Amino acid sequence: MYKCDLHSTPCFIQDGRHLQLNPSRLQLWAREIINKGTTYDIPPSYPVFDMKSSVFINKNNSATQMQNSQTSNTPTPIFIQLPSQVYQNPTNTHLELPSSSKLPSIGEFLNNLDLKYNCNNIYAKFEDAFLEEEITVNAIKDLTDEQLQKLGVVKIGWQKNI
Repeated sequence: MYKCDLHSTPCFIQDGRHLQLNPSRLQLWAREIINKGTTYDIPPSYPVFDMKSSVFINKNNSATQMQNSQTSNTPTPIFIQLPSQVYQNPTNTHLELPSSSKLPSIGEFLNNLDLKYNCNNIYAKFEDAFLEEEITVNAIKDLTDEQLQKLGVVKIGWQKNI
């Protein structure tokens, strides 16, 4: 590990310049080592490892010069760690959500409201109107009071519950 006596984070030190190794830099470096793109001794050749982003430490152990990476013409990439289920199968050509996050159908949603509020087919009777207007469960939150009334949901309590 690149232990630095001056910073709270590890640093890659080269020619008196300290490049602090934050978690995203360490993660990227480790990934490149695994992919055989670099070694433990040589950082990857990504812009975030540019020594222009480093701090020069003089012989008195004080930072005397700092290059700001924002002045560089090279944009700094942003790395996002995706959950493992998203990229486990590289043959998938589309993103599938885990089954636990599937939305119910309009009928299931309305029946669940009847069960939740102990109603006798109050909400389920609106299913045909919602289907006729091709309204999906994820669109319900965007409906206005006027649109709900057009669908037959005329009581304020019903509108609030939906």
